[in-house]
Amino acid sequence: MFEAAKLGAAPEQFPNLEAAIRYIAGTATHAGEVRPWVRNVDTKVFLIIGGRVQPQNAVRQ
Repeated sequence: MFEAAKLGAAPEQFPNLEAAIRYIAGTATHAGEVRPWVRNVDTKVFLIIGGRVQPQNAVRQ
């Protein structure tokens, strides 16, 4: 299960990553905002923030 949000909208849930990506596709990214984003609900890991794919091997701080 995936969750996605775009600027000005509450997060919505999707059954797969492809559907979540389609939901945020084409959404503008505005300065000072972290949306659009997609995260895996099961692992609580953000996969896409501000329309950019997040590296999964990055060191968390």
